[in-house]
Amino acid sequence: MRLLILSDLVSRNTRIGKMNNNSRLAGPLWICQLSRKHGVVADTIDYFRSWDRSLLVKTIIKFFQNDTQIYLATSGSVDDSNTIYFKEICNEVRESLPHLKVILGGYRVITGDNDWVDASFIGRCSNLFEGYLAGQDISKYKIADNPATYKNPHNVIMETPVAPVVSGLEFASENEMLTIELGLGCKFNCAFCGFDYRNNKRPILNTIENVVKSCQSAYDMYGITDFYLADDTINEVDDKLELLIEANKKLSFKPNFMAFARLDIIGAKPHQIELLRQSNINTMFFGIESLNPTVTKSIRKGGNPEKNYDTLRLLKQEYPEAFTYGNFISGLSGDSRENIVDSAKRIVDEQLLTSAGINPLRIYSRIDNPDSQSEIDKDPAKYGYEILDGGQFAGQYGYDADHWRNDWCDDAIAAEISSEVDFMFASGLQSVYTAHEFASIKAMLPGHSVQQYNNLLPTANQMQQNLVARYIKEKAINII
Repeated sequence: MRLLILSDLVSRNTRIGKMNNNSRLAGPLWICQLSRKHGVVADTIDYFRSWDRSLLVKTIIKFFQNDTQIYLATSGSVDDSNTIYFKEICNEVRESLPHLKVILGGYRVITGDNDWVDASFIGRCSNLFEGYLAGQDISKYKIADNPATYKNPHNVIMETPVAPVVSGLEFASENEMLTIELGLGCKFNCAFCGFDYRNNKRPILNTIENVVKSCQSAYDMYGITDFYLADDTINEVDDKLELLIEANKKLSFKPNFMAFARLDIIGAKPHQIELLRQSNINTMFFGIESLNPTVTKSIRKGGNPEKNYDTLRLLKQEYPEAFTYGNFISGLSGDSRENIVDSAKRIVDEQLLTSAGINPLRIYSRIDNPDSQSEIDKDPAKYGYEILDGGQFAGQYGYDADHWRNDWCDDAIAAEISSEVDFMFASGLQSVYTAHEFASIKAMLPGHSVQQYNNLLPTANQMQQNLVARYIKEKAINII
């Protein structure tokens, strides 16, 4: 039995242009690792949309050789942007290998049809995929027939946190990043959040041994020192930070970590600043969303606004070398243009964050997977939103968002405010990048100041193109 997974994040849209991706998805690497435990010959082809098409098809056929049980899959993450091209590749491969089975994984909503897809897995369900490969009966998890689609029960953690061990088949570069998880499950249930395992009071932690093996293997094989921590909230409990501190002590190198953190928790537990420093979490993404007390109460995003300002000042004082990014949402019920603009001015005037950004609220009330909907998505009226007639528009997750209005604005006004305030942040703070983007460009071009990176995107993109070209050449030659 052979399994080949194609993956590609392609690029990010930054404020100053597209940034080529230089991170390896954890999902495909993890699925391969689990599959090998069951005797499956498993491998990945990354950056697959950057390959010459004919070379890609030839390499896929070469991998499958003469095996009679062959599976070609793609990891869709949260959107379906790869699906159309992946379908075309599958059709070409099937001309030579008609017995090929095709699998889609990771999507938030059902996509693809059973005329070309054999099985689809929604969200996080590596446990179900293992059962599928092993021929187990997973029918009770089936949610659709076109194609056969499987999903874990909502908010029930049935798998383990992901920390893939690099196998030597990845042909990676020291300038790339790897994603790992310290735990699964988030204790919070922010009203706008649609992520898996939110409102879960018993998060599952990874082991120190798994984290060490993952990071050390990436360093030993390829010199990788930069990692994304994919946990929804890295500092909800001290245990996660303490786990990472202990793991760092066992590593032969000093890693850099980017993580999602809650500012209000640091405010309540200021000792976490030192834990963050010892953890080597030096790039942080804060989902602040609003500094209006009426709004933060409504969306269940805790923290007194003045306390949050004080916490930002303390963090800047105690951990000045950290890159801090704050994300905000415009258009939330109970807010106002004046409050949003005034909050942004205070942050810029005091330089309380290294970077910040703002996006208009998106409401997804008409999608076919309610588990991926936020509380606002499920009941907009409860939170003060009226869904408007006139259709939907392309959202950021691969499915459509609704037009809406509330007590003080609508989605169009929210977008105007976002444009205005985002310009204030971009021109007034040190960095134009989000935490993800900064971690990415820093891994590609280490050793520069925060401000210098604002001018290095073209250089980083060219380096990444060269990196991918080398990867494609080596992978095509050395694939099993």
